[in-house]
Amino acid sequence: MDLWTIETLRSVTNNFETLTVSQQQQFQNYMNSSFPPVVFNNHLNYRRLALKNSNSARNNLIQSHQQFPNFTDWKAVSSSPKSLENHALIFTAGGEGERLRLSLLKLGVDEQELENFTKATFKLPDFYKKYGTLHVNLSMIASFCDKYEIDIPVIVTTGPKGSITARVIPEILDEYSNFGLKNVKIIEQEERIHFSMEEKVVWQMSESGPVPVTHPDETGGPLMKLKQTDQSGSSILDWLEELNCTRSIVVQATALYDLSLLPLMAEALKGHDCLAVGILRDSFSPNDPFGTFVTLLNGTSSKTMILEQDVRNDFTRELKDQSGRYFLPFNTGFYAFENSLLKNNSLPHFATPPKEIYPDLPRSPKIGYAATDIVPLANNPIILTIKTDMFGVLKTSDDLKTLSELGKKYGLDKMCKERESFNKKGIFSE
Repeated sequence: MDLWTIETLRSVTNNFETLTVSQQQQFQNYMNSSFPPVVFNNHLNYRRLALKNSNSARNNLIQSHQQFPNFTDWKAVSSSPKSLENHALIFTAGGEGERLRLSLLKLGVDEQELENFTKATFKLPDFYKKYGTLHVNLSMIASFCDKYEIDIPVIVTTGPKGSITARVIPEILDEYSNFGLKNVKIIEQEERIHFSMEEKVVWQMSESGPVPVTHPDETGGPLMKLKQTDQSGSSILDWLEELNCTRSIVVQATALYDLSLLPLMAEALKGHDCLAVGILRDSFSPNDPFGTFVTLLNGTSSKTMILEQDVRNDFTRELKDQSGRYFLPFNTGFYAFENSLLKNNSLPHFATPPKEIYPDLPRSPKIGYAATDIVPLANNPIILTIKTDMFGVLKTSDDLKTLSELGKKYGLDKMCKERESFNKKGIFSE
């Protein structure tokens, strides 16, 4: 196997010369065990491809005709609980939650209370048993399955191996015996090297010595892992096929929402290969931070995609629907798709999030894939537009009380109580 030498590491590592000889050797050992040259080169190539794709997106916008995407309003969809048959649910719970953690520390929360902190499992104030959003989501789905006699397979994504979420979330699922759900899988995200603008490895000091800065491969990475085969040659997509699941719905595990949203998504997906949930804008300013759905026409090619703030242009912000009232819908983080769409396609490559490692080190651009990047792969996508009060997402401590109140408004606390008819380790009572 090709391994790092001190000299080859020196050429690819930021501020390598500031490390002592002993620290350089420690870093060399770590890189050889976790990110040998073949892995390093793969990650670097992924970054280059991602940046190339980003530049192509800007060029495509200039060359394409922008059009309001095909959409349907939630009030026009007639759904029922049975709409969710043959669907799997994917809860993304791997986020580090650094913004929430920092905001809690500013409020005076003792750092020891955040020892096993994950955003998706952090307790909601004044909610049933102070469940976190992941507890609520899984209890809700289990209660729904029982009430309507539907088996909905659930996939929970965590951070990379060794992360807090990868350890804590399986422990919680085990403690509550998967909340009574019959079919549950846990997926760990992959870990990627963080590159500087100069394509150098950035290191930081840990208790054991210098280690490379890394990041998880975001929402799109776990989706791609649905295709990955295990030692038996089977994938999670194969597992879903065995369970007669032909479609999947992606939900942020840090979100709470009106339960009717899931059947609405399932029903609206019928006749389409992909669906994304958006909210129509009443206005669209240049500094609007939310990604926007738009359809790009280029010759005979048509793609619906998300355009971020730094890509879209004046024409993007001027587009209105046929009524002339609404501007383009913004993204919410809820998606659904035919499993065959993912099985037959790959998401674009990931570069890096815009992490600030050191104040004097310029941030790398955020270029990556997420679940939303499955939308441009679709031949017949649809946007389901909903109201802003149909869901809420946990980002900072300011959202905790709001989400707790939303959960009660949606009746999710009652659903949690329904599922609490069992003791720990899943000893159920009638």
